[in-house]
Amino acid sequence: MSIQDRREREKEQRRNDILKAAEKLFLSREYDNVSMNDIAREAGISKGTLHYYYPSKDELIYDIAQQHFTVVKSSVLKWIENVRGQTSFAEILKVVLGSFLEAETRNKLHLYLLQEAVVNNEHIRQRFQESYQEWRILIKEELDLQSELLQFNESEARALSFIIVAIIDGLLIQRIVGGDNIPLDDIVDYLDR
Repeated sequence: MSIQDRREREKEQRRNDILKAAEKLFLSREYDNVSMNDIAREAGISKGTLHYYYPSKDELIYDIAQQHFTVVKSSVLKWIENVRGQTSFAEILKVVLGSFLEAETRNKLHLYLLQEAVVNNEHIRQRFQESYQEWRILIKEELDLQSELLQFNESEARALSFIIVAIIDGLLIQRIVGGDNIPLDDIVDYLDR
């Protein structure tokens, strides 16, 4: 292994250690009650080192949320690939929506970041735009693959990709706020008409 490879691996490990430390603190306290000093202390590094990797707490929170979404996305995409052509669009949609609704910590981080993006954080807003675009492309590609079965044309598949991303965010908000149980089966059945 080259020196450059070893340095990159060490940097990635340090970044993961920081994310784990921050996530642990965010689970035990409100986001506003966790400082960068707290995160540095929990990760066993200096505040300067923390700022080298993450210039702001919002950047750190975004990476935690993205890490969770990447895990969900990978497992969902792998599942879809394995069942493609063997199951209905409704079943695929149910698994996708259900997968996003399961992780409470990720959902709270996502909602916090959405608030930051809407209220005042242009950088987080831009990163959300990129993430949403990526999700819409993945969803549209899956719809395109099933276009004969689902009878979607190009513009309908594109429109549905926007709707599904909006539904995911809306259901995340409803799950966090609480109240009635989300009738996921009924939602999926309605969308599958």
